[in-house]
Amino acid sequence: MRLRRLSEHIGQQNWLAVGLDFLIVVAGVFIGLQLGNWNTARADRAAYQDALERYRAEVVTNLATLDEADEQAIVTLEFVSNAFDSLLSCDDSPEALEAVNRGINVIMGTSGLSLRSSALEELTSSPRLLARQGEDARKRFSDTAYYKSVFLREAEFIEVLPLDERAQNNPIIAVGPRARREVSYAGRDYSRPDRLLRLGVPVSEACRNDRLIKSFYTWERWQSALPAVSRILREQLESDLAWLEGQA
Repeated sequence: MRLRRLSEHIGQQNWLAVGLDFLIVVAGVFIGLQLGNWNTARADRAAYQDALERYRAEVVTNLATLDEADEQAIVTLEFVSNAFDSLLSCDDSPEALEAVNRGINVIMGTSGLSLRSSALEELTSSPRLLARQGEDARKRFSDTAYYKSVFLREAEFIEVLPLDERAQNNPIIAVGPRARREVSYAGRDYSRPDRLLRLGVPVSEACRNDRLIKSFYTWERWQSALPAVSRILREQLESDLAWLEGQA
């Protein structure tokens, strides 16, 4: 309608009206563009805030996962350390035998770390979200992604390496009775029936078995590094959580 009136005024050579119509058209286009930009900016701000909230929830979940992993590490490391000490003591007492047998069954498995990363990956890869971040936020999220990549890879190595030499392959290890193995994996109950292992020789003989000693040593050496990995990741995540709560 406005463009039709502009054409009519040009035909009538009503230049004042032409100028007014032109200004109205330009102002309308400008206002429309500004409204569009404002709506886009508002949507981007909302999307960024939603992404931050998703990441905050992800951090809280990951910290809870680390809590559980640390608690499990304390228990298993204590069992294995006691078993290793009992083995090296060459003591044939019932207490030493029980400790070694318990340790043998613990070193049959290992622990690792598995953390969620989808919200962080979105913050570090989405052009729309990156455009809303200041230099400090970009560096923070980039650093966290880097540390998670490096130390979760280390945790995977810690989890897998001790399993290269299975304790049950040692000739002095015997298979015992069937029992229920209580296991938690990735926050889920992974308990199941299993057969327990036990020494097939006295502790005084087992303590001279280099293969068994090395099995305990390898497990203890690598699994004892897991709490250090957890501590480094925890420090980074707690720093991120404090920063996120400061943005609220």
